[in-house]
Amino acid sequence: MGIIKLIDDSLLPESIRDMVASLDPAEQGRFWGVGFTGRKTYDCPKFDVTPDEKLISNGNSSVVLGYDRPHSRGSGFGGKGATQCSSMDLVVGRLGYQAKSEDSLGREKLVNPNFKKDAARIYLSQKAAVDDVKYFGLPAGTVGNVGTDRPGSTIALKADTLRFVARENIKLVTRTDKKNSQGGECGTSFQGQYGIDLIAMNDDSDMQPMVKGNNLVACLKEMSKQINKLRDSLLTVLDYQRNLTQGLITHTHFSPFFGSPTSPDFTTLMPKGIEVLVNTALNVEIPMMIEDTMDSTGFVTKYLSSPGGMRSSRYILSKYNNTN
Repeated sequence: MGIIKLIDDSLLPESIRDMVASLDPAEQGRFWGVGFTGRKTYDCPKFDVTPDEKLISNGNSSVVLGYDRPHSRGSGFGGKGATQCSSMDLVVGRLGYQAKSEDSLGREKLVNPNFKKDAARIYLSQKAAVDDVKYFGLPAGTVGNVGTDRPGSTIALKADTLRFVARENIKLVTRTDKKNSQGGECGTSFQGQYGIDLIAMNDDSDMQPMVKGNNLVACLKEMSKQINKLRDSLLTVLDYQRNLTQGLITHTHFSPFFGSPTSPDFTTLMPKGIEVLVNTALNVEIPMMIEDTMDSTGFVTKYLSSPGGMRSSRYILSKYNNTN
């Protein structure tokens, strides 16, 4: 986040700005409302309230009780004259950092809801297409999309940062009822639409399912067992190969001279065989035995086990958070 001025006098019309600059510091403080001394609302645009809306406002904070309206008067289900689409829009900071009470020509600035620029909002609607790009510009994700062809009631929160604070716990629970607020069936034929998407950077191009921790631990433990079995099998094969190599390097033939045995091949086979035996021992067998001694149980204990509830700092399961 960039550096933000505590008091931004660029929001004032030029004539007013020059007047304020001529005041002494105490008078400037009173002008800006320092210490809640009655500030001027040069940073507060006027909301374009319709006859069907009730506006409760103070400065640039407002609550609008009306009908589904994401931007202009004709937008949303309220603009279409739809039934059962009441809404409540709680907003602070309309137009965000661009908020002014007057435009460059000194005319009163009249604004609509702006789900992109308004600083912070809690939006409640009885019927809305909240996932439609005309609302918050959200990506589709993988769970059920609430669009114009499948509207629903919604509560949407938007600000620079959100904090959900609980003294005990937070639960995100979906598909609690058999019917939604529009009377539609919450069926079970496609359960994916009742899931929870976590989308960072407003980018759903690489959405993937979450892993279930207990199943992952069971899978990794089974893999560890299979790897140990494979290691044992490989050591057995190496033992067989060592015996074969030893037999080959000491191998002799019977000569045609009275059937006496020949000497082993000291020039090629024996040196090469000894090299193979040494390299196999140093580079394969010994490292495997050391690794087996150090890691076969250490890996499981460090990452996959919590004996008596005592968890290693590297235990892969969360101590607090769970998902289905």
